Amino acid sequence: MLSRKEHQEKPNHLPDEWKKKVTELLISIYGDKFDQSNFEFHIFGMTYPSEMLLTVSLVNTKDESAAPVTYHVSADLDEKTKADKTIAQLVDSIGIFFDNYFDDPEWNDFFSKWEETTFKGSKLFYKITRENIGLTILADQILDSDNKVH
Repeated sequence: MLSRKEHQEKPNHLPDEWKKKVTELLISIYGDKFDQSNFEFHIFGMTYPSEMLLTVSLVNTKDESAAPVTYHVSADLDEKTKADKTIAQLVDSIGIFFDNYFDDPEWNDFFSKWEETTFKGSKLFYKITRENIGLTILADQILDSDNKVH
């Protein structure tokens, strides 16, 4: 489970074209800071009725055993939430994380529990892991299909 909250509903995944735009943005900003022939950004975004979640991993594409650097960020949603503003804040927080990550060659500040912060006047939650989100999503899909068979 990727989300910060427990949900009964399945998530709505953000469109591939949106993920492509964010990937292009990240590469335009950080592409000169890593070897693009060995690494790439993997972006996942989903919404639930009460939560928006973005996850970005910097993945080593040449070494499957190398753990990625993964930033997860979440915000609460309700009927008063402006989705465009929230998603912009989540994307901005991704930039702040990768600014810090790339600026410190010794960076190693991983933590798997959600932390709360205030960003641009809004409450956000984040965690930084070595999780391969693509594999986690694939495992969830396999487990979900196994549950339907029984």
